[in-house]
Amino acid sequence: MDYDNNRGMRDWLVFIKIAEMGSLSNAAQELDISVAAVSKSLARLENYVSATLLRRDSRHLELTDAGQTAYIKAKEITGSFQSLLDELRNPDKIIRGNIRLTAPAIVCEFLANQWAWEFTEMHPDTKIFLDSRERNDLTLSSPEFDDLVLKSGHIEAEDLIYRKLSPLKLVLCASPTYLNQHDKITHPSDLEKHTIMGLHHHGLSGPLTLYRQNECYTIDGSLHTRVSSNNLLGILNLVLQGKGINLMTPAWLTAGYLQKNDLEVILPEWKVPDMPIYLAWRHRQYYSPLFRHFQSFIENKWNNRPQIELLRNA
Repeated sequence: MDYDNNRGMRDWLVFIKIAEMGSLSNAAQELDISVAAVSKSLARLENYVSATLLRRDSRHLELTDAGQTAYIKAKEITGSFQSLLDELRNPDKIIRGNIRLTAPAIVCEFLANQWAWEFTEMHPDTKIFLDSRERNDLTLSSPEFDDLVLKSGHIEAEDLIYRKLSPLKLVLCASPTYLNQHDKITHPSDLEKHTIMGLHHHGLSGPLTLYRQNECYTIDGSLHTRVSSNNLLGILNLVLQGKGINLMTPAWLTAGYLQKNDLEVILPEWKVPDMPIYLAWRHRQYYSPLFRHFQSFIENKWNNRPQIELLRNA
């Protein structure tokens, strides 16, 4: 088969987009071409490599083993080509261009939006795309890893780089109004008598084990949960209204509320394990000046996020 180089490159780019978008129609919309053109491009590429890259049925697409290998290698090649263009077009290493930061919604709403604005103030020739995604929304093929992702947890993959940041401190908290109207809490087992605000499909959901010296106590899903949400801010607002208790609230988020006595820490002598936090991105041979500066900037901002002494020492 005579395979034109330019057409071949386009077919690989289409394949990458299909893998990342999860459907032919979504890829077509993103590339601004027809679904038929996307389908034809994929068929041509699979015929050329003599392998099935995507397993497809009426509902979804899934990368085959060959497709997974092809996706990773194709991303490396196209990334290197883009890096070459960037280097040739920017020999003076000026900080300019577009970059994306992906972070949990609560971080985007309270911290990352300010960081993005501050960075563009320092570097007017840059544009930041700020996307909110929870940990469970991301997979190995997620295009967000082409830039920077602030997240908890690992996705095991050779081509992903993880920079460990300062861990996320968590606290149990409720409003003084709620605590004054309900039984006193002196041990984690007392929480069984209280209303708990739950989280599901969220990086902070799941069982929680508390520690006090040699003693530990695990809190699971058997507690009385009247409302559960995948939106931490929505749950926090209910807690501030005196509706119940939040088991895993980021310490940086509670700092201002604690100082104003809108919230109180419950069981402060019990330690909630810190949550490891990482800045992740896909490995490449070349990093633009923008990428390097923005990565360092975000790392510094997270590690120096607002806290209060009570929580720093917790």
